[in-house]
Amino acid sequence: MPKTTEKEKKDMSMTDEAWNNRVERVNAFMEHEGNAAFFKSSEEIEDGVELIKMNIKRGNRNAAKRKNFWKQMLDEGRDWTTENYPDLLETSWPVSQGKESNLPAHVQASTGQIYDLTFEASVDYWNNNPIVQVVNIRSGRNKEEGGKTYADAEEYAKGKAFATKQRFVKLFNDGRWDGNFSLDGMTIAPPTSTANTTETQDGDEVEPEA
Repeated sequence: MPKTTEKEKKDMSMTDEAWNNRVERVNAFMEHEGNAAFFKSSEEIEDGVELIKMNIKRGNRNAAKRKNFWKQMLDEGRDWTTENYPDLLETSWPVSQGKESNLPAHVQASTGQIYDLTFEASVDYWNNNPIVQVVNIRSGRNKEEGGKTYADAEEYAKGKAFATKQRFVKLFNDGRWDGNFSLDGMTIAPPTSTANTTETQDGDEVEPEA
């Protein structure tokens, strides 16, 4: 019996559901009005956009090689973040390394904006208010670092931004938020039952005072 090579064993296919979910997020990123200037900022970026669109077309036609097309798209877009292009991008490339998110594309875009804007605001808050640098300490849930102050503005801002992002992910998963972000305001439904705990600014829960 002929031997099966490693290349022949590797499955490069992807289901329509998985493919469409990924493509939807990429399209939402590239069609976002606040990112339009970035995609016209250089020939290199324009070439990258064309490569991504070409791989989307290829994947739509050929399910057997979708993982390969997807990898090429990831390699092209991973550096397209608001951190690398703060003046040109309003939202970041929607796919990072690691496990794929199960959240819909619009929720991932919204929580990404929430993270980025909270991070920026928290850096300014730290830098312009010495009292914040002194009284803000790490959560007691961290047995090694709990109670210590943050090292700098970036470390403080990362913690605030992550906690805020996770709070809105939970609100969406609990059915209390529709996943649409707007600085003009968002509608958050009240909890379905009376809670016995109160959430602090850092996301910790404490017993309410008597």
